[in-house]
Amino acid sequence: MACIKSAPRSAVVAFAPEAPYLAAGTMAGAVDLSFSSSANVEIFKLDFQSDSQELPVVGTCPSSDRFNRLSWGKPKSESSEYSLGLIAGGLGDGTISVWNPLKLIGSKDFDVAFVARLEKHTGPVRGLEFNPHEPKLLASGADEGELCIWDLEKPPEPKLFPSLRSAGSGAQTEISFVSWNPKFQHILASTSYNGITVVWDLRQQKPVTSFSDSSRRRGSVLQWNPDVSTQLIVASDDDNSPSLRVWDVRKTISPLREFVGHTKGVIAMSWCPYDSSLLLTCAKDNRTICWDVITGEMQCELPASTNWNFDIHWYPKIPGIIAASSFDVKLGIYNIEACNKLAVSVGDIVSPARLRAPKWLKCPAGVSFGFGGKLVTFQHGQTAPGSPSFSEIHVHNLVTEDNLVRRSTEFEIAILKW
Repeated sequence: MACIKSAPRSAVVAFAPEAPYLAAGTMAGAVDLSFSSSANVEIFKLDFQSDSQELPVVGTCPSSDRFNRLSWGKPKSESSEYSLGLIAGGLGDGTISVWNPLKLIGSKDFDVAFVARLEKHTGPVRGLEFNPHEPKLLASGADEGELCIWDLEKPPEPKLFPSLRSAGSGAQTEISFVSWNPKFQHILASTSYNGITVVWDLRQQKPVTSFSDSSRRRGSVLQWNPDVSTQLIVASDDDNSPSLRVWDVRKTISPLREFVGHTKGVIAMSWCPYDSSLLLTCAKDNRTICWDVITGEMQCELPASTNWNFDIHWYPKIPGIIAASSFDVKLGIYNIEACNKLAVSVGDIVSPARLRAPKWLKCPAGVSFGFGGKLVTFQHGQTAPGSPSFSEIHVHNLVTEDNLVRRSTEFEIAILKW
């Protein structure tokens, strides 16, 4: 069974970086069965040892507006007051609300859990992400096209760095997504609905490069390659061109490659933190696909529902676990290994897709005894980012009884001569 936990919510979500919790904020534009207009941020406990299918709520707080994006930042190592980090929500009214999840769990005092309201944007905040290297930094982008960097060193007293705005032919309008580079903490990328993607150098306070494809497709979401710091994938929610395109920021004349499979616009994407060859996407064609980015093939697919998923994330604590939110008023936790394996059709012949074991299922090392006191070991060798992996094999002499080894050697020689 692919779905292992669920909750009746239409909400954008964010996993806690270092704790078994999941935050959920009521999705802007979603309608439940009771036509409720309320908005809440909730925290669910991820207890995979429990037999219950229902995700238990351990904390809830009302919100001034509904959510377009949710991000959960890593805690500062020396902080006890913010030992679970911070939760930030990009709201439909242009503000960003920040909560302390430690105070939110098990408490009914909403004022204690609420930390700050960040006011700068003049449209729905769709781009929002904490810096994975420097958790005090929060990047945000909205409809006016400005990129904001917030300093939350002292969360109740947030500071705003000078806003960034691209100009000329590379000017962005409505920013739809922002993403920090996984290797360099001062590099940030943003994409927008006018088709422009900009890579920013925050040390220089200016763009490194900006690019778009020939048809200026709407940019809905982007993700950096976890291993190759200069590569990123940009997806579009345009139903006429729903492919995923891989770009290298060193040469942006044309994309490196393209993944084709969705028939309608892509609205969410997530790269696996345990195996960089796996990428999740969901689109308006009601498909949620796991891709092998090395071969470009579709590996497996989440079970289809009545309405499409709009938010997906890999769980950073357990390999192969993902969260998917749908307009069916369902927030589900899935095991990717139990999802539907895809098949490839060639004429009248249907064969399974070529599947590779994910990295977390591969044996990192092994050992075997051989004849005559030999011991064979293997382990994965170190490779440069983006290059294929390899294994190192070593043969050792493991002599515990010299007399036995001498007699076995003599026996082997005698057999060869006979």
